Amino acid sequence: MKTSHIAKHLFLGVLFLGILFFCMTPSVSEAGNKVSGSTCDRVMVEELNKRIGGWLCVTLTSGTTFCGIVMKERDGLVHIAKVQGQEFSDVLVRITDISSLGIRYRAPQK
Repeated sequence: MKTSHIAKHLFLGVLFLGILFFCMTPSVSEAGNKVSGSTCDRVMVEELNKRIGGWLCVTLTSGTTFCGIVMKERDGLVHIAKVQGQEFSDVLVRITDISSLGIRYRAPQK
């Protein structure tokens, strides 16, 4: 009788610790999104700032691509001017919606 009482308390203690550990630990997807999202956004902003005044192609997560001249980056948005192949000439894009950047480089003249 005594051993079943001790086993019951031991089981409840382990169960409590397991639940406590489960509740205190963030899920893997949340932790991964926070780290990769902020790092990715920071790198994207750095690259956009390097390319101000230069030619750039931006592909959004929706699949839409805009190619034009990077004018400025501010408050999580990037202004792209002289957009090719569109009815409009300027675009304002949310940086978090960008999935890739395409940059044109000219080969040095020989």
